[in-house]
Amino acid sequence: MAPTQHLWRKYGLTEAERDELIAAQGGVCCICLSAPATHVDHCHKTGRVRGVLCFNCNSGLGLLRDDPTTANRAADYLEGNAWKPTLVAPGVYRLPS
Repeated sequence: MAPTQHLWRKYGLTEAERDELIAAQGGVCCICLSAPATHVDHCHKTGRVRGVLCFNCNSGLGLLRDDPTTANRAADYLEGNAWKPTLVAPGVYRLPS
């Protein structure tokens, strides 16, 4: 399948529209702001195109199942603010208050 057909069938975009999105983003991924924007990202529930991402950021969103709550917990974890239950007995945890 040619790239034009793929873009149109999967996202309803022409190559020119995709290129306009990339140009509007300055040619870089919307998330990491450093890698080239190469992969069209879309909401799996609505089909709406959100932007164009690099391979790694697009894959990361997919691995997090496009779930904002999970992504926020991942950000908290990276910032050292992870939810940490306390083990009080084998198999028994106290939740943080």
